Amino acid sequence: MSLLRNSFAGSFYPKNPLILQKQLQTFLSEPSKTINKPKAIIVPHAGYIYSAQTAAYGYKQLENENIKTVIILAPAHKTFHQSLAIPSEKSLETPLGNLDVDQSKINELLSSNIFIKDSRPHYQEHSLEVQLPFLKYLLPECKIIPINVGMIDLAIAKKAGREIASVMDNNTVLVVSNDLSHYHSLKTAKELDEKTINHILKMSPDNLLNQHQMKEADCCGVFPITLLLATLNELAITKNKLLYYDTSATASFDDKHVVGYASIAFY
Repeated sequence: MSLLRNSFAGSFYPKNPLILQKQLQTFLSEPSKTINKPKAIIVPHAGYIYSAQTAAYGYKQLENENIKTVIILAPAHKTFHQSLAIPSEKSLETPLGNLDVDQSKINELLSSNIFIKDSRPHYQEHSLEVQLPFLKYLLPECKIIPINVGMIDLAIAKKAGREIASVMDNNTVLVVSNDLSHYHSLKTAKELDEKTINHILKMSPDNLLNQHQMKEADCCGVFPITLLLATLNELAITKNKLLYYDTSATASFDDKHVVGYASIAFY
């Protein structure tokens, strides 16, 4: 069975499974589960020391849910592309054990000719990989649909959103990997991030993409979030909640070059 190897175990998060498991347990012990049957969460993707506590607020909402498939939408940092790329590998490696892909649902998506089979954007890409240990810990039997989202336009986002909505059932959830503003002062970061979060909560893919182009919204996952919002519009999901916000300054004590993080749930 072909395996998509991890690249960031030992740097972004612990490689030792016992240490990793203990960290995840600690992160998840702080937040409370406040939402039943969430359809999607947005969570950050930095090194665990910086953003995993924020991510835990999102992942806590998946606890004790009957989730069988997780669709992960993640941005590209290493490759420039304009596609929706699903890897050809059948399984994804984590220190806690591998996660199999949901080949049946993947085949449905690929049949639309909007998604493509391409592993290259997934190699050396942390944005999706750092989500996998949380999922293996919380939902050890779940299957994954890993999608690296390139620089897509609104028309493609809406077409792809219809296709994703068509494979979503009561046992499927969306996870979107996203960090907010990068390398501003703490004051500026908080101001920018508040604007971006408010635009996301409006649930309009058109508005978010437009505001990002006008530099009124700042996040590295704008294309995955645009696709998320298009999908949720198809599913008539309208409720959302900002679960937690933080910045890298909490861990780094550097308030001059700050990255923003948020967990948001949709239900």
